[in-house]
Amino acid sequence: MAIDGTAQQLWIYVGEKDRWQGKPLYLAILEALQRQGCAGATVFRGLAGFGANSLIHTVMLLELSTDLPIVITLVDRQDRIQRLLPEISEMVQEGMITLTPVEVVKYTHRVPGPFPPGLTVSEVMTREVVAAEPGMPAADVLNLLLEHDLRAVPVVDPSGRIMGSISETELITSTGLELPAPLQSEIAALGLAPPGLEAGKTAAQVMQPGMATVAPEATVAEAAARMADENLKRLAVVDDSGKMVGIVSRSDILKTVAEALTVAAASRRPKVDLSASVQDAMQPGGASVGLNAPLSEVLDQILKSRSRHVIVTDREGRVAGVITEGDILRRAGKHVRPEVLRAVGSWLKGGRIAKGLALAARGKVASEVMSRDPLLVQRGSPVLDALRLMMERTIKLLPVVDEEGRFAGTLTRSSLLSALAQVRDAKDEGGNTAP
Repeated sequence: MAIDGTAQQLWIYVGEKDRWQGKPLYLAILEALQRQGCAGATVFRGLAGFGANSLIHTVMLLELSTDLPIVITLVDRQDRIQRLLPEISEMVQEGMITLTPVEVVKYTHRVPGPFPPGLTVSEVMTREVVAAEPGMPAADVLNLLLEHDLRAVPVVDPSGRIMGSISETELITSTGLELPAPLQSEIAALGLAPPGLEAGKTAAQVMQPGMATVAPEATVAEAAARMADENLKRLAVVDDSGKMVGIVSRSDILKTVAEALTVAAASRRPKVDLSASVQDAMQPGGASVGLNAPLSEVLDQILKSRSRHVIVTDREGRVAGVITEGDILRRAGKHVRPEVLRAVGSWLKGGRIAKGLALAARGKVASEVMSRDPLLVQRGSPVLDALRLMMERTIKLLPVVDEEGRFAGTLTRSSLLSALAQVRDAKDEGGNTAP
C-alpha cells in the first residue's frame, strides 16, 4: 500500500494487564488494526511509568510489577486511521489515544501477490453511483446507460437500499428494445432514429430483482475472488443498514492492481512475486474468420461469441483485425433501412439472420468491416504487462498471438481477474514466496 507525504501517527497507551474479550488488550488491538488493513503497527513494553492513579510500575525484580505500560503505535493515511478510531476507542476502557501529524519520507513493503494486502473495497469503489428509481420509465433508464456509457444500473428505493438492477439484457427482453444499449449511439451516428421502447414500463417492472453485494470493509482480494468465481462484472457495496454506498467493478479492481504494480516497479527491489504469463490467463482459441469470410458467416460467429467479437486472420493464421457488433453497423450499415435494423435486433437477441439483414450483408466480406491493426499481446508476455495495457488503453479484450504472430486466444477482463484471483489463492495456501 502506498503511503507518502502527510500522514498520521496513532499512539495508544494501555496497561499490560488490560484485556479485551479474554485476551491481552494490546494483542486484540493489533488484530483489529490488521483486519482494518493498516500498513503495520508496533507494540512497545515500557520499563517504567505511572498513570492517573500515580502508582509507579517498573520492571525491577523486587517490585515484580505485572502491569507495565504498553504503547501501540502506527503510521497510516488519515482516512484509514479515522475509520478505525471508533473501534479502537471502544476497546480502550482505561488509557489514552493520541494522534500526531507526520511527514512520510519513505515507505516500502513486500506485497505477497497481485492484490495489495489489507486494501479494502471502500478504498477502490466508485462512490458516485448512477442509479435508477423504481418508478423511472424504462426509456429514461436507457438514456442513463447511454449518457454515462454504462452496461447496467442498480435500482434503489428512496432510502438507498437496492431493489435490483437493469442491464441491456433486461431492456431487450422486457421492453421491446431492438438493439443493445451501446449500439443505440451507433445508430444515431448513422443518422437514423434508433428503435424505441414499449411505453409504460418502469424500472421496477423490468429490473432483475436483487444484486450481488459486498461490504465496504471486505478486502479487494476477497471481492476479486468472488467476482471471478461467480463471473460477476460488478458488486454493489452496502453498509450495515443495507444502504448502497458504492459500486466496485472488475475495472476498478484491475486498475488498482495496475497502479500498485507501477509503484512496485519504480523501486529497486521488486515487491510483487507474480510469474504468471498471458498464456496462463487467456482463453484459448475463440471465434475467428478469414479475411474473405462472407459477412453472413461473421454475423453467425459474433452471435456465438460471448464477448460479441470475431478475430480476423490471414492465411497463415496471423491476426489481421477484429470485428464487433459496432463495426458491422458503422461500416456495413451506412445505408441500412429501418426494417434491417429490426432484423439486426432480432439477430442480436439470438434469432436467425433475417432476410433483410442477409440482403444487407450480401457481397461484403470480413476485411471490409474489420478494425485493422488491433493491439496484440504475445502469450509468453507477463500478465502484468497485459494488465497495464488494458487499463491504460481502456481495452476490454486483447487478441493473444504466439511467437510467430498466429492467433492463439483472447485475454478479457474476466479471464484476467480469474487469473489474478488464482494467484492470490495460491499465495494463501503456500505462503509468501517473495524475497
